Amino acid sequence: MASAKKEETDLFDLAKDLVKNWYIVLPCLILSGIIGVIVALWIRPVYQVDALLQIESKSNKSMAGAMMGGLGSLFASSSPAETEIELIKSRQIIGDAVDKMHLQYIATPTLKLQRLFHKEGRMELVQLEIPWDNLPEEERGKPWVAVVKDSLTFKLLDHNKKLIVDNCHAGETYKIPYAGDTVTFSVLRMNVKKGQFFNLYKKNRLDAIDAFKSAFEIKEKGKKTGILEFTYQDIYPDRATEILNEIAATYLRQNVERSNAEAQKTLEFLEKQLPEVKSQMDSAMLRFNNYRNRVGSVDINAETRLVLEKRTKLQQDLLVLQQKKQDAIRLFQPEHPTIKTYEEQENALKRELASNTSESKKLPATQQEVLKLSNEVELTKVMYTTMLNNIQQLKLVSAGEVGSVRIIDFAEQVSRPTKPKKKMIVLIALFFGLLLGAAIVSIKSKFSNGVRDAHFIERETGYSVYAKVPKGNPKGTKGTRPLAVVEPDDVAVESLRALRSSLEFSMDEGCRPVIGISGLIPSVGKSFISVNLAALFAGLGKKVLLIDADLRKGRLHKEFGLKRGNGLSQYLLHETTLEDVIHSTEVENLFVIPCGHVPSNPSEILGSKHYSDMIDELEKHYDLIIVDTPPIMLVTDAALACRQASQIVMVIEYNKHSIEAIQDGMAQLLKGNTNAHASFVINKYQHSHSDGFGYKYGKY
Repeated sequence: MASAKKEETDLFDLAKDLVKNWYIVLPCLILSGIIGVIVALWIRPVYQVDALLQIESKSNKSMAGAMMGGLGSLFASSSPAETEIELIKSRQIIGDAVDKMHLQYIATPTLKLQRLFHKEGRMELVQLEIPWDNLPEEERGKPWVAVVKDSLTFKLLDHNKKLIVDNCHAGETYKIPYAGDTVTFSVLRMNVKKGQFFNLYKKNRLDAIDAFKSAFEIKEKGKKTGILEFTYQDIYPDRATEILNEIAATYLRQNVERSNAEAQKTLEFLEKQLPEVKSQMDSAMLRFNNYRNRVGSVDINAETRLVLEKRTKLQQDLLVLQQKKQDAIRLFQPEHPTIKTYEEQENALKRELASNTSESKKLPATQQEVLKLSNEVELTKVMYTTMLNNIQQLKLVSAGEVGSVRIIDFAEQVSRPTKPKKKMIVLIALFFGLLLGAAIVSIKSKFSNGVRDAHFIERETGYSVYAKVPKGNPKGTKGTRPLAVVEPDDVAVESLRALRSSLEFSMDEGCRPVIGISGLIPSVGKSFISVNLAALFAGLGKKVLLIDADLRKGRLHKEFGLKRGNGLSQYLLHETTLEDVIHSTEVENLFVIPCGHVPSNPSEILGSKHYSDMIDELEKHYDLIIVDTPPIMLVTDAALACRQASQIVMVIEYNKHSIEAIQDGMAQLLKGNTNAHASFVINKYQHSHSDGFGYKYGKY
């Protein structure tokens, strides 16, 4: 609780310091605001477009899968979204988009003022091929320049500002001899004004891909939804839309090609093998027919026919089983149970086929030959028919293949930029300006030699601080009446009452009723304290005399509406009597001796015996004498004027003087009167929240 209160207090004090030092904070805010506006205008607007894609899981229960049976399951695929995201980020996908959208070629406007007001124009390159290898190494990679002549034409300059082509137009390709080779240059489109300049570059392809990736983002919406969101940022919204749609289309196309690639490879292999199988079938039929023509008709009995059909069936089953085994080998390891099962079934068929071969050898030779040739014909027919069926099925699969990706939303052109957030930039700039102002104020306060803590002054000097007087009327009077009389409830007057009480307590019986008041330097409020303290003592019914001992720049006569002449200096120079220099005031019991005309030797007459005798004489007629003296750090008059005082009050200004100056000033003031009781008054004091009670400058 206490810590929170302390933090609140510190913040409150900081706010007060900032308000007090507004002349530091305000320029920082204005400067930072201007910088923020310039930055907000300088940053080119960036537009963001987005597209949605769905990653579908293909089931082997699809129509193509049903048609293909076991072969169709071979081409079904299902890719998780994380895998697809990485594939999309690959150079294969992004590189194609970079090439098709010519993102390697950059045309950058160069006029700063036009950029500030977003009127810098636009030029999009299609080609910029420069034979850099034929140029000196120090010239390679430097930008070429396009200078706009009017809204339709421009001229091309090389990196040395040498004219290459004049009167160029968008949509045309230029091939110009240059450096022993050829420069190829083309602009896709432009929106320009006369006098605009563009720096032309060609990026390295990998750099262009990296630049694209920095503006491109892809993520899955939700968890395991299979919905991918593409976003892309560009300074031109139409180009951003084209680029993102190109990425989506490229990915969709490559996804379909990837899904269809295996079927295409198998189809190509079968189509290459088909003529050979057909040739084998034709050869087998020709041999069978030739044999029958040579030996004539052969009567095949029922036993032979049964052996032939059984052998043909076994060979067909063995062929189908071997195909299944080859398909399984592509999917599983040789040790997999499925492979082992196929191998066992294959061995069983081979044993049965060998047994059938033994039975056929028992037949007559003619029937064995007929059986052999018939078997070859049937086997090649089965192979040819099966291969034709597979080719047709694979063609149907390829024709119906749509990949595992579906574009839900294509990118659409937007009208509002996403960046920069101009208001946010200005607010951040103002915030940093405020921080800068606070830092300067803090450093100024830290390195300031001004003392503010009364306890610190008491500890370092050994003298008490009797009062902390807030800033009041700088003249000490309103009209010709002291502030203590006109506004007795003013908080500054309340502080002076505390000073009056402290001085009364410290004045012992028998001590001289003389109070000397001085300050370190001019304008600390010494006269304000003297006038109002005298008025407060007079208010107690005491007969008080206020002496203006500042013979050089005294001003008490102005406070009471008196003339400077006929004052202290004239009496000390024996030019007039004491009664003539004492003047009454509008305050009852308060009398004043003005400083008089400036003498040629103020220090000598204040240090004279005549001055001491005057104080002795006045003590007999007044209850209290207050001597307002000059600043002690400027002249020695103050120490001389305070020699007769029993109480010496030094007025210091809040946060104005170093502790060393305060110590030195008090030492100077007490040189001629070491027995006097000394004290301090802090004038123009500024209360902080930590002072407690929160009364501030109001009335009780």
